[in-house]
Amino acid sequence: MALLLTPRALAQRGEFYYQLSSMIRAGLPIIAALQTVGKSPPSASYRKPVAQMLVELKGGNSFVGALEAVGDWLPIFDKALLEAGEKSGRLDQCFRLLSSYYEERAKLVREVIGQMIYPFCIVHFALLVFPVSLLVAAVLQGQWTALLVSKALAFGTLYGLGAALVLGGGGARALWWRATMEQLMGLVPVLGTARRNLAIARLTAALEALISAGVGIVDSWELAARASGSPALAREVMKWRPKIETEQLTPAEILADTDVFPAMFISLYRTGEISGQLDDTLKRLHEYSRVEGHRQMQMFTRGLTIGIILLIMIAIGAQVVMFWAGYFNNINNVLSQ
Repeated sequence: MALLLTPRALAQRGEFYYQLSSMIRAGLPIIAALQTVGKSPPSASYRKPVAQMLVELKGGNSFVGALEAVGDWLPIFDKALLEAGEKSGRLDQCFRLLSSYYEERAKLVREVIGQMIYPFCIVHFALLVFPVSLLVAAVLQGQWTALLVSKALAFGTLYGLGAALVLGGGGARALWWRATMEQLMGLVPVLGTARRNLAIARLTAALEALISAGVGIVDSWELAARASGSPALAREVMKWRPKIETEQLTPAEILADTDVFPAMFISLYRTGEISGQLDDTLKRLHEYSRVEGHRQMQMFTRGLTIGIILLIMIAIGAQVVMFWAGYFNNINNVLSQ
């Protein structure tokens, strides 16, 4: 799986799932569908894993087994839904769901990047200009060394933090890194709630598909929790197996004693469990969480953009005030002599 998914990569993955969904709904078997996609994939990087999957499928392996043989090409969320789809005979629906999911993610990332371009440029401009005293000293007195060292430290710190956020999630330390980042981002207003809603949207989509496929309730919850991408949700759900199998508690009863899930989720899930309409309830929860998560993420991005602009405006205003204060102070000194 790619270290960093760009909007283009997300859109390509959505197109890959859309092609498979369309061909399977048209009556093509999965091998023929993959062969067709392999001839004209959304990206050249898809040719090798698709070819490996075809070898596994022709050798008698299952679709999910073929995915596992390819390795880490697809995330847990995708594998969970595709496993459920294969078991339930709803593979085309799972492909369509994943296609919509990645198209929405690509759209959201594009919107976030578009909104961040302007403050990104302003931050770079501010780092180049401030502190003004170093820039003035370099231009008027030729002290370029101090200016260049200052800028190297500033830009090095900025890009170093960005690289750490991206690269730190890879390798053996990915789990504790994601857990740490989830805790830190949970403290940020709006962003923490947005991330939780998006995680619950992934969880409910996987859970509904797994339960509909006939997977046991414990296994469904554990697999869906892993597919959510939230270490906090996964850590909580992994404690449930003894309570369900030994104490004969239902997930709704366990949810009532947790504070990881929002109150609305707990209430609606309990209603769906009691009424026997859990699949419909999970679909509603998925749609609500998805829409709310995207709305809150956009709200956070707009607020962050405004905040950065205001900080830079304050910094510029402070520099202007300091300049004129120094200027008039020098005039007063000259007049007083």
